[in-house]
Amino acid sequence: MAKILIVEDALLFRQTLETLLEQFSHSIQGAESADEALAQVKAQPFDLLLTDVRIAGEVDGVEAMGRIRKLQPQIRSIIMTGYSDVDAPVRAAGLQADDYLLKPFKLQMLIQSVETVLAQEARPPKILSRLTSAPGQAASKALRWFYDAHLHQLEEQREQAMRQFYLLIRSKRLNLANALAFFTAWEAIELDFLKNGSPQRWAQLVQDYHRWGKQLLELQPTGCRPSESITAPAFELLYARIQSGVLQVQHLLKGVHLLHFPEARKQSVEDFCTYNWLWGEGSDQGDPFLGISVKGYKLVRQRSGGNSAVRLYDAEAETLPQEGDRILCLPAAPEFESMLTSEIQSQRARLLQTLREHHFLFYSSFAMSLRAKLPGEGLNPRAAWQLLRPVFLQVAEFHREGKVSGSFSLRDIDWPPGAPCTLNNFSDAGYRDAHLQLQKSHSQLSEFSSAPEVLHQPAPTPASDQAVLGSLLFEVIFGGKYPDYSLRAHLRMLGNPESNRAFAPYMERLKPIAMIFYKLAHAEPAQRYPDLTAAIEAMDSATDNGCG
Repeated sequence: MAKILIVEDALLFRQTLETLLEQFSHSIQGAESADEALAQVKAQPFDLLLTDVRIAGEVDGVEAMGRIRKLQPQIRSIIMTGYSDVDAPVRAAGLQADDYLLKPFKLQMLIQSVETVLAQEARPPKILSRLTSAPGQAASKALRWFYDAHLHQLEEQREQAMRQFYLLIRSKRLNLANALAFFTAWEAIELDFLKNGSPQRWAQLVQDYHRWGKQLLELQPTGCRPSESITAPAFELLYARIQSGVLQVQHLLKGVHLLHFPEARKQSVEDFCTYNWLWGEGSDQGDPFLGISVKGYKLVRQRSGGNSAVRLYDAEAETLPQEGDRILCLPAAPEFESMLTSEIQSQRARLLQTLREHHFLFYSSFAMSLRAKLPGEGLNPRAAWQLLRPVFLQVAEFHREGKVSGSFSLRDIDWPPGAPCTLNNFSDAGYRDAHLQLQKSHSQLSEFSSAPEVLHQPAPTPASDQAVLGSLLFEVIFGGKYPDYSLRAHLRMLGNPESNRAFAPYMERLKPIAMIFYKLAHAEPAQRYPDLTAAIEAMDSATDNGCG
């Protein structure tokens, strides 16, 4: 949760932003003028300033940001405007604003910008990290150079200059032709650093980056020979990806290094993907594997985190596509060989192909999922609990680690031969996506794997996972299905008299865990168990007392 100050004199729009950001558990304060904003900043710290350019009073939003930064230097900032002000973007860039949004913008773009800016954390100097990764005496020298003022100044100047470049493109103040000219000059400075970046050169490099940033704010690129490596079409794609928000400052800081030194792309999947995000010719604008075909299977959607070294995709067969087909992408690196061997030997997956320095493993249509392997007649409550107890324990452990999901199904539970059930997908992404879709469409859910509170609560809690596990317990007892389809809707209102009556005819089969099911799956989170451990203890006690 972040503390956000919104400075906007249009009351309705400010209230819209406040309502939107509060759904993401942020604490919001509003102001309509610079004076109001400064009074709030003097009273409490904030993580993010979100300000319009034209606000009430004599001081505009950009100047207000500058004054606020003097009081709270650590605050992040996003500038908004609906006017074609040629001066504001340059001033905002000079003051190191983090992003610049042109009205009208989609609310999803604002959410993306806020999340990106808030995710920016203080990191060790990137130049220093490369020096200290050098072998032998070079690393020792790098450590002695750690406190050299020029080193810190160099990294700071370099990042500030690139942040200005990013903001001027985001604000559309820097056109494509001038942006290419500036980036070509940047490339020359970067190559000088990368090839000749000894400590003796740091002071000069600081001056070079500073001069480049100064010329940038003047919007006057100096004459520079065209780049031999960056074509106009390639840079046009990069320019468009900056404007759309796909690329961030940290990506651009790696651009020249990854373009000119192919071995740098192999250091991690993140670097490999960053290279493709920057310089790839595909239209995916972010994922170098999304959309490619591997041995007759197209990778159509990524299901794992974007920064994960191991990526899982939905796969669509060119002939006879099956829901649930998956392709796992593993880097062809020594540290992943044991994982590759294990997956193939277990017969969970087969190796389709190795290309682009990655292994692509195919998993057939939920073949190992609990949903696929459940007997059609279902299980008695004791057997159902024996099957699901390892999953309950796994989720309880996730809770102890501070993780919650609020959205998973029997298809997310693996049931390999001779081994206990294991939950293979535990993320809050499905819950959050479902909530956003409901807010956008004001429709009902088309699937029921999320906890009932997804209708009104933007983020799941540990109690949300209790509701999901309660529903899965019912499904396992009834063979992975509901004896009456309307029960799926009633499950989201359990505790309501009408929904209780709908479930009543099926409670005999749930004895003696019927009341535990009611408590787990109750529509009101406050009516569930205080924690999952208490629910597990209740289930153990009930099933030990003759559940058969």
